[in-house]
Amino acid sequence: MICMYEKRKIGILGSIALDNIFRAESLPQKGERVFGNLLGSCIGGMAANQAVEAARYSKEIYILGTVGEDETGARIYRHLEQRGCHTERLLKSGSLPTGQTYMFLVDQNREYFSIVNPGANMAREETEIYRSLAGLDALLISLEMNTELAEKAIEYAAEHGIYTYLCMSPAENCSGNLVKKADALIGNLREAKILLGIKGETPDEIMKELCGIQIEPCKMLLISLGNQGAVLREGEQVYYAKSVEVKSIDAVGAGDAFAGAFVANRENGMDSYRALCYGCIAGGFTVSVIGAQSSDHTSAKVEEFYQTYYMR
Repeated sequence: MICMYEKRKIGILGSIALDNIFRAESLPQKGERVFGNLLGSCIGGMAANQAVEAARYSKEIYILGTVGEDETGARIYRHLEQRGCHTERLLKSGSLPTGQTYMFLVDQNREYFSIVNPGANMAREETEIYRSLAGLDALLISLEMNTELAEKAIEYAAEHGIYTYLCMSPAENCSGNLVKKADALIGNLREAKILLGIKGETPDEIMKELCGIQIEPCKMLLISLGNQGAVLREGEQVYYAKSVEVKSIDAVGAGDAFAGAFVANRENGMDSYRALCYGCIAGGFTVSVIGAQSSDHTSAKVEEFYQTYYMR
């Protein structure tokens, strides 16, 4: 039986943006013009994607970060509230516009590239972010934002007993200082290779490697492997969950859904393996539709899928 958890207050800090999604046949080369089709404009950004997914399982999801005082920002506020996220801690910038991303799906929608205008995501409102963190039990941070502010947030969380999950994305924004201060690390294989020195390619190789490395002071390491599933190292235990077999239409936001589902359920008492499976299921549902938040799956649907796909 699946239920909505209400005990743990989970803050989700990172980028919030409007995603303008196009389909193109190929990546443009320097000086080349590539034609494409606009598929739609959807609410996105890593934190917004994670929060919407997490809110499917918990009523205590608090979206953090900054949007502009513009119509796009107002649209995002309304959307996040409608999707069950608490927005009272979301900040507004009077000087910077709401962030926007231009995403181009290629390779029959299996891959994408993007152009990002971060806008208000680069705001540095240190005092206000401290206020927005007060009283939280857990914090999920991603790095398409002002990284100095992310470091301050992790430091505050450590001082106030807030358990921190760090999405090491993008890897280029992730410092060793951030990695050392987070309680749990979440990344894809590229990020794990760049930041943690992981060398394996297959789930078996990575699991063997994780058994033999020190991950302290980090308590938990989660690596998503796309269509190969995901692995988790927690203490001395290593878990693997296979991926969900679906037709991939839009890969944007799959990792965010994976992280949001895992964190919300793990924080509220679900065992690690089951939460890992939930993350894979959420990622699978997300890639089966256009738009990072467009899937209509519910917590009950995820649980049903878990019972039939992973428990058989």
